[in-house]
Amino acid sequence: MTERLHVPAHLTVEAADFSRALGFVEGRIVPLDQARIPVRDLGLMYADMTYDVVHSWRGGFFRLDDHLDRFMSSCEGLRLDPGYTREDLKRLLGHLLRASGLPDTLTYFACTRGTAVPGTRDPTRHTNSFFATVTPLILRGQPAEMARGYHAAVIRDVARIPAASVNPHWKNSHWGDFTRATFAAKDARADVPILLTTDGDVAEAPGFNVVACVNGELLSPDRGVLRGVSCRVMFEIAGDLGIAARYGTLTLDSLNEAEEVFLTATSCGLFPVTRIDGRPVGAGVPGPVTARLLNTYYARKDAGWCITPAGSIPPLQGFKP
Repeated sequence: MTERLHVPAHLTVEAADFSRALGFVEGRIVPLDQARIPVRDLGLMYADMTYDVVHSWRGGFFRLDDHLDRFMSSCEGLRLDPGYTREDLKRLLGHLLRASGLPDTLTYFACTRGTAVPGTRDPTRHTNSFFATVTPLILRGQPAEMARGYHAAVIRDVARIPAASVNPHWKNSHWGDFTRATFAAKDARADVPILLTTDGDVAEAPGFNVVACVNGELLSPDRGVLRGVSCRVMFEIAGDLGIAARYGTLTLDSLNEAEEVFLTATSCGLFPVTRIDGRPVGAGVPGPVTARLLNTYYARKDAGWCITPAGSIPPLQGFKP
């Protein structure tokens, strides 16, 4: 018998206190509704930027080092300089979380190419910019939504941007393919699209990695996708539970034959997929592997697993908000 999904019920839009949300822009902490970036910032104009999102749980960051590692790698790959060392960023984000007083949050941080320099498009001429926001955590999947699961549509005429053009390992804002695919999924009366690579294999969904349980083994695509922290977390938990999990080629046939399918993301851990192209996945409800992973994930976080308390992060030397 499949165990019931245990999903927190208090992280809702109605309960979110945005009066405590903050932004860090141009070296200053300000209320979120006062945070601004210049209209000629190339991150806004041309999506010339990278970013990451880490969530906090009960006053501490979950897997902060993993997110900082990915952010710094993305900056290096895209030749961006946030103006802070990795350790300084950790201390800055810790200060921002403490200043908000919010226990459960999403902290978004980004580095952009900076404000356009008149008369040139030379990227080496621009001074890069860093900003961050901390907002209340609103679960992508509320309890009733999780129990129902997502209805997904495989979008065959909008391929994921090839890695040779935009390296998906560097987290980026090039979401044109995701947006087109989302409209196509909505037109098909689905909740979320699943995109394919140019070779026709499964890639990812907007903001989600795709995981399928095929013959009792978890499989997630290893090409054309962001290396998701949440997907890695679920695979670590799976290993502890004795469930095989690996990255590799996920064909469309395998996806359609899977016993269970779920998506992974920072904002929810995982989200069950119960229908694909109108057909039920397995029994058409979240399956036993999905439930075990999600319930273990929350139980471990509640016990402090991989949590960095904001109070344990030293202050940033010389920082004057």
